[in-house]
Amino acid sequence: MDGGKIVAIDDASAVDHEMDGGEFVCPAFIDSHVHLLLGGRALSHAHLAGVSSREEFENVIRAKHESLPSDAWLEASGWDQGNWQANSPRNESLNANMNTPTQAQSQTPTQIHAQKISSHGMPDHTWLASCGNRPAIAWRMDQHVCVVNRAALNIIAQHHDLSRDPVGGTIARDSAGNPTGLLLEQAAWKLAIPCVPEPNSAVLRQSAHAAARHLHAHGIATVGSMEYSRDLISTLSPLRHELNLRIRATILDREWPVDWSLGQCVSADDALRIIGFKSFIDGTLGSRTARMLEPYCDAPEQQGMFVELAESGKLSTWLGAGLSRGWSMSMHAIGDAALRAALDAADAAESLSDTNTRANEMYVDAPSHSAGKISATNPTHINRACQSLRIEHGQTAHASDVARCKDRWLSMQPLHKYFDAGPALTRLGSARMDRFFSFKQFHEAGARLAFGSDWPIVEPDCLQAMQTAITGATADGAITRAEASITSEISLKAFTCTAAQCLRASDTCGTLKVGYAADIVSLDRDPLTMDWSKHKPNIRFTCVAGLATSAAR
Repeated sequence: MDGGKIVAIDDASAVDHEMDGGEFVCPAFIDSHVHLLLGGRALSHAHLAGVSSREEFENVIRAKHESLPSDAWLEASGWDQGNWQANSPRNESLNANMNTPTQAQSQTPTQIHAQKISSHGMPDHTWLASCGNRPAIAWRMDQHVCVVNRAALNIIAQHHDLSRDPVGGTIARDSAGNPTGLLLEQAAWKLAIPCVPEPNSAVLRQSAHAAARHLHAHGIATVGSMEYSRDLISTLSPLRHELNLRIRATILDREWPVDWSLGQCVSADDALRIIGFKSFIDGTLGSRTARMLEPYCDAPEQQGMFVELAESGKLSTWLGAGLSRGWSMSMHAIGDAALRAALDAADAAESLSDTNTRANEMYVDAPSHSAGKISATNPTHINRACQSLRIEHGQTAHASDVARCKDRWLSMQPLHKYFDAGPALTRLGSARMDRFFSFKQFHEAGARLAFGSDWPIVEPDCLQAMQTAITGATADGAITRAEASITSEISLKAFTCTAAQCLRASDTCGTLKVGYAADIVSLDRDPLTMDWSKHKPNIRFTCVAGLATSAAR
């Protein structure tokens, strides 16, 4: 290795680390989907992952409150009501007794749903009562739902009318119509987040460095990071050469109409490059906001939510406009109905006749959640468009839609399967579990799999993720959908060379090749031949651009 590049292979004089016997060396891992700055900030949050009761939740909040300066907000993350729901009322009884006919007639299905979930195990403002007058916010593990205390609600009410739900979001209410503190989807993102004070530059700098160290410890040298343009400009761009991390950024700004010039808001180099834009089609399975083709088994009146451009019928317009400009376009789709909406929009985009034609001449607005009809006289750019769009997550897929994913990028997160398998069975029922994380089926259909974590939603543990993708083993100790498992080779590629292709970084990293980045991870055993059902490898060290950044965890 020299100058951060691989200069020779199988030449002992060219390496600066002598391998112990039995070590396996491969390209450093590439996580196709993280939220770098959010993950760095979450490292300092009160950690609610794993709490199994209201008492534990409140104890964590109280301890964090007592450790903070008096003028600071309390931020927490990681709670999952599924961890304590065994001690909560059953959905069936709550669904039967929750609303009167009069109430139900005056509420939307989403509002009724929000009221119900707030009453069976979901936290409300009282769970944060130990904070007193300190504003507090606690995020569910998926970052699509949060709960705030009274102090925070009062601050939010100074800027927003809490009597109305924002488009694409819901404010949970009690039987009297008062906010409980639980905010779903756009209610969390558009109402709560702007009220939380931004950390100063020193704190953001520390968070970014902490995030990079955390990723290095997991063998990761390159990330596909979902970021807002302001954070790219103010934080990541100035720090790009300090973090020893290759960042391929996707812009989260998605106000309509999109300011496409944001794609050039920072200069591009190997340390930081903007590759595209992202939109959200639906929410998450755990919060029952993922949009499903049929109702949830444990909430029969609900099918989840379409949000943002999918809700307004402009998804195909957005997708076509971005593809015509050469951007990699990512669509968050977790429910099977959301995946179908993404594929409908993709089909429309791939029908374009001339990539040099103005986007508003090629794409029509759809009247509903599916793509608009586009007439194409010379569809010569199908393959290019196909390779430039990404479907993020794809947790559930109807069998008829799997084949439609041929040649399309699916950026998937095996650890979401690991943690969501139990709730998925409750939400979907056994009859629909054949739609859950169809790794093998997607691969055999010709889809292009790239793996990531969605950190800080879950840890960026590539090896644990590979174990789940290979064996089907999940957090509840069960083997879930073994028929959807893939080989160790496919899994390793999904975290290396194919992930690099997905992030438009395959000319730099993802492969051990002369002239490529000297990004290397050393494992204590061969992942291609070992028995993953018994154990997983351990990381010996991580090397980024020829520099050792992390020893074994």
